[in-house]
Amino acid sequence: MDKRSLPPWMQHLWNELTKPPAVLHRPTTHMRKPRQNPQNEMRDEAEDEDFLYDSPTDPPFTGKSTKGNVQAASKASRKYFVPRKTNTHRTMTKPRPRKTMKTPKRIQQMPLTQGVEQVGQPRQQPIQTMAAKTASQPERTLRTSQQSKTKPETKTAERYFEQVHHIEPTNGVWKITVADSRQFALKESKLSPARITFMADALDELHRRGFKRVARIIRTARSNKPYLIDGAHTYYVSEWVPGLPVQLASMRQLNAAAKSLARFHERSQNYESGSFQPPHAYRVFEHLLNRKQDLTRLYQTIEHRSEKNSFDELFLHHFAKADKQATDALSLCKLPEVESHLKQAMDKPGLCHLDVTRSNLIVHPAGFVQLIDFDTMTFGPRAVDLAHLLRRAMQAQGTWSNEIALVPLIAYNRVQPLVQGEYLLLESLLTFPHRFWRIAHTYYGASPQSTESYHLQLKNLQDSLALENPRDEFLSSFSRQVTRRTHS
Repeated sequence: MDKRSLPPWMQHLWNELTKPPAVLHRPTTHMRKPRQNPQNEMRDEAEDEDFLYDSPTDPPFTGKSTKGNVQAASKASRKYFVPRKTNTHRTMTKPRPRKTMKTPKRIQQMPLTQGVEQVGQPRQQPIQTMAAKTASQPERTLRTSQQSKTKPETKTAERYFEQVHHIEPTNGVWKITVADSRQFALKESKLSPARITFMADALDELHRRGFKRVARIIRTARSNKPYLIDGAHTYYVSEWVPGLPVQLASMRQLNAAAKSLARFHERSQNYESGSFQPPHAYRVFEHLLNRKQDLTRLYQTIEHRSEKNSFDELFLHHFAKADKQATDALSLCKLPEVESHLKQAMDKPGLCHLDVTRSNLIVHPAGFVQLIDFDTMTFGPRAVDLAHLLRRAMQAQGTWSNEIALVPLIAYNRVQPLVQGEYLLLESLLTFPHRFWRIAHTYYGASPQSTESYHLQLKNLQDSLALENPRDEFLSSFSRQVTRRTHS
């Protein structure tokens, strides 16, 4: 097929998908340095991150704030990596054998009365004083080393199987580097121990099933539990995955993200957890209905205000359209194909990430995408994760179009094809005004304390509403070409 006969948008898509990974978004004036040592591949990729990952069309990446302080994280990390008590780790030095003391002959022949202190007589000085005896014999102490002169918080870590070398806050977690240069992520969590155990067991099972593009949770060396409770704080440690957040404006990286997401859903199908069962996400209709009712309550509250600012006026003006979109989304959820699919999916449940954001999709230097941060993972329909990915990709591109949705859908279907009920459910999730609801819910839930914060949220609402016309055109085209129905 001649590429020149394709429409312009398809030619652009063709060029993006056929580019080698090394030249994606690379400036033409920059030449890559030849790699002489394969072990330095990860370091070289990090040096080239400016033109491999960043894009002006992607929203700015704002890192999450890390909970706690470095002292608490250091204490928790040392406790986390304490080894089990074994015979090989009980003592620092090998015990010395005791020598049997021989009794001198002159003491054996000494009369029993000799050496007994008589009452009323002055106490006789011993032949050798204690100070002289101590000076004449070497002092028996434990082995000493230069490591014993280190700081108190690192002194105890020297006895551990995994010695912690460095701790630093990075995007909501504490990045830990241990003695052999391996790295882990320590996170303070409000999840229950049972919820964290569910996470760890599920990720271990995914790894056993062959899907290794996830950050597994490390179990403590002492109790073999996937969490640590230190006072009022709960921590867990996961593997540190190399790479940077995915660039959703890049068609190739969006394609890789959809493939990894599809593999995650495929390998987690029919997974059965232990005693803990998290709340599932199959009640999509109830979830959307709660958000629609929340929008209605906000509208009724703001409408009766005597004084309204620019945010209030903008919200009230566009509420009618958002309410209609929410109603259409609920109608799609009630279609027989969707209800039948959700019923079948519950019979053979699979895992959903439920937080498919740019910060949780990490591009490995080799080009594939890894998944991290499974705090919200539960059983649910895979269309929910796919809808999250599509919406974030539209936001990164700054518009809504079929060309952007085409790449992840094709990549996903190559792994495991979607059925008609899933396409309709996907259309329902894309139709609902999630971003309009989230901005309004965040603003009215906690009113901004500063003028700068107010103008920022007002701009977010304005930017979201500016995409409504392209969004309407996309939904109309999606319903005709993908779900094969007439969009009202």
